[in-house]
Amino acid sequence: MGLKVLFGAVTLCVSILCGCSTILMLKEQIVPVFDVDLSRSKEQGNRINFIRESEDLIFEVHSQGRVGEATISLIRGTWASKVCFRFYLHGLESFSVNNGAFVLNTAILSYPPYSVLCEINAVEEEYRAILEETSSYWMPAKIVPIGKRTSKIPLQTGYIEVVVPKIVFGSKPENQHIKWIYFFR
Repeated sequence: MGLKVLFGAVTLCVSILCGCSTILMLKEQIVPVFDVDLSRSKEQGNRINFIRESEDLIFEVHSQGRVGEATISLIRGTWASKVCFRFYLHGLESFSVNNGAFVLNTAILSYPPYSVLCEINAVEEEYRAILEETSSYWMPAKIVPIGKRTSKIPLQTGYIEVVVPKIVFGSKPENQHIKWIYFFR
C-alpha cells in the first residue's frame, strides 16, 4: 500500500512541476494465458500459435497432417468476446469445438461457392441439428487470401478463418477441445 501512495505522490509532483494538466494512469491489463495440448493429435507437424489483435484472440493452426486435435486450457484471464481460428491448410473438411456442454462442427465445401455447413451436437445425448446462419450457435468460416491472389481450394496462399460464437464461452469453460480434418488426405 505504501508503494502505491508513494507512486501516486511522485506522479502528482512530476505532473505539477512539468505543467501537465492531465494525469494519465495506466489500467492494468490481464493478458490471457493458455496451455495448448497437442498430445492427443496422432500426427506430427501440428502446431498452434496464439496471437492477440486488439481485443480478439486468434489461434493460428498449422498442420502438416490430415487430422489434428488439441485441448486449449485457459490458465489465467478470460476468453475474449471474439475468438477465431486461422487454419493454414489447403482446405478444411471439418472443424469442431467442444466446450463440455455441446459440440459445434463447421465445414467449408471444397468447390465454389465454398458454402459453409454447421451443426450442433449435445454432449452425451443423441441430439444433432443442422444450424442456419441466423442461429446464435452458427460458426462462420471463410477463405482469407493473402496478397493480391484470389484464393480457391486447394489453397496455395491464405488461410481459412473460423469464428467461434460467443455462446460457446457463456459458461466460462476452462477448456476447449478442438479437432480438424484436412481435405486432402
